[in-house]
Amino acid sequence: MVLVDQGGFTILKFKEVTLADKEIIDSFVRKEGFHSCDGAFTNYFVWHKAFKTFWCIEDGFLIIKARRYGEDFFMPPFGGKDEDLLGVMKKIMDENNGNLCMHGVAVEFKERIEKVMPELDFSEDREDWDYVYLQEKLATLSGRKLHGQKNHYNAFVKEHPDYTYEPITQANIHECLALGNAWCDSRVQEDPSIEEEREALTESLKYFDELGLRGGCLRWDGKVQAFSYGTKINSDTAVLHVEKAVRGIRGAYIAMTKEFAAHAWTDVRYLNREEDMGIPGLRKAKLDLKPEFMVVKYNVHHGVCKVPRREDVYSQNGEEN
Repeated sequence: MVLVDQGGFTILKFKEVTLADKEIIDSFVRKEGFHSCDGAFTNYFVWHKAFKTFWCIEDGFLIIKARRYGEDFFMPPFGGKDEDLLGVMKKIMDENNGNLCMHGVAVEFKERIEKVMPELDFSEDREDWDYVYLQEKLATLSGRKLHGQKNHYNAFVKEHPDYTYEPITQANIHECLALGNAWCDSRVQEDPSIEEEREALTESLKYFDELGLRGGCLRWDGKVQAFSYGTKINSDTAVLHVEKAVRGIRGAYIAMTKEFAAHAWTDVRYLNREEDMGIPGLRKAKLDLKPEFMVVKYNVHHGVCKVPRREDVYSQNGEEN
């Protein structure tokens, strides 16, 4: 639905993302052959307070609008017909006083938008590129390229031979939440934005079943000491949203990665471990796992526009295996 003000500009009628919107948003973003983490409703829902995320349907397109660090931006329109795209893009610009700031534009969206608006300025956003891995490689850590990661895993197994893998269920989800809170507590003083991550993690575990999440955890010494969860976005791809482990245990993260891939994701070919946000330690950890490919993304600028940068609030620390 749109409204038109007295000056003739389109006013799109947005609503805040809620859990009740999952089915309709999924119908637009979960597409075969789409490997981006932007195909996961969970990301829109659990981060909607931090990103002030709103959505509407206009001319057959899903339009997602967010606000971060005082700047409004849009996701590329999902769905719709090519012949209607130009009109929708103009309505989005009307919504932002003739300016356009678009974030997370994967290659397929870039090519589509360029056909109707070749004058737009696209710039690569390296810190927003998704890392996509073969499930089989992560599940086995096979091959020369992953030899170093396999060494970390073997060291973990040697030190903790009693560890076990469990799927996340209502019986152990409270232990995962406790570990997640402890992880946040240990970092929040150096990075206050961790409170937003805590909120997203809490929402994910609170609505775990409703969001269709799959999770796994590692237990040793009688306690859950690592966990991970994600969601399947189409027949061959899953997005892994979170991976946490206790600090200072060599191989804990790679063990969680391997066991989760092996136990929870045998029905997909690709595992998207999302972006690195420009954090050096996180980038190194993701590159060390040797992605099969990256989901390249762009920002789009037109007029007065500043793409919000996540590193403005996130710390520059990353986890080490």
